[in-house]
Amino acid sequence: MKKERFEAITDAVMAIIITIMALEIELPNFNEEGINEFMVQIIIYIISYAFIAILWINHHNIFKYVKMVDHTTLWCNFLLLFSTSLIPLATRTIDKEFFNNQSHILFALVLGSATVFYFLLDERATKLSGIKRTTNTRKLNSIATALFALAIPLSYVSIYISAAIFVLVPTAYFLLPRKILNKNPTD
Repeated sequence: MKKERFEAITDAVMAIIITIMALEIELPNFNEEGINEFMVQIIIYIISYAFIAILWINHHNIFKYVKMVDHTTLWCNFLLLFSTSLIPLATRTIDKEFFNNQSHILFALVLGSATVFYFLLDERATKLSGIKRTTNTRKLNSIATALFALAIPLSYVSIYISAAIFVLVPTAYFLLPRKILNKNPTD
């Protein structure tokens, strides 16, 4: 299959997922408690949105050198899209039940599964492109997956620890030097 159709479906699904998340934002009661709840909701939305944006940007980058995709790659991509499509549900759950560690577990499972499927897709793209890449992407994916896995047991200790992990992963992407993230794949 040509790469353009593959990328088009990915772009469409990601756009729909972000739209669904935006439509679920509720306006608060305009009192102190309502504003505080709204701020938590917006922070959770920003984390989820940033995670999806990072997936989309990285997806574009890993397929830059791929000409055609095979069935295995298609299914890896659909698994990534499926797990990503659960982000609005996980976002809504943690928004409504922030102080319940079960919502943190669901959020960690969804983001962690998306990270695992992205890792598999990255491996397929590397194989299809024939270009040797640096291990930076692998390391970052492994660290993110490990952190999301750690968030599950740590949510039993404190939901604030798991919440810190959810903030840390997308924040690290923005704080890392661009030369690490944008390193030429032929180096």
